[in-house]
Amino acid sequence: MKKIAAGLMIFALAATSCAPKYTNATAKPVSELSCAEITDEMGKLAAIRKDAESKKGFSKENVLFAVFFWPGAVVNEMDNRDVLEKVDARTQELVKAQSAKGCPTTKAP
Repeated sequence: MKKIAAGLMIFALAATSCAPKYTNATAKPVSELSCAEITDEMGKLAAIRKDAESKKGFSKENVLFAVFFWPGAVVNEMDNRDVLEKVDARTQELVKAQSAKGCPTTKAP
C-alpha cells in the first residue's frame, strides 16, 4: 500500500512540476506576422519565459524532484534551459521583424 501511495505521489509531482513546453516548429513564420500578431506573440513568449524562470535552480519543483527522484531535477533543469533558449531566439526574431516592418516597439523580456 505504501508503494502505491509513493508511486502516486511521484507521478503527481512529475505531472505538475515540469518545465513549460514551447516549440517554435509550429509557429507562423515571422515574415508572415502582422504587427498585432508580433505584439501578441511577444506577450505569450514573455509569459512562457517567466514560467520557465520560476521553475529553474532551487525551485520547489527541483527540490521535490531531488528528494523523491533526483534525475527528475536534472531533466527539469535541462528542459527549462531548452525552453529559455527557444523563447529567446524567437523573441529576437520578432524584435527584428518588428523593427523591419516599422511596428510600434514593445519591450522585449
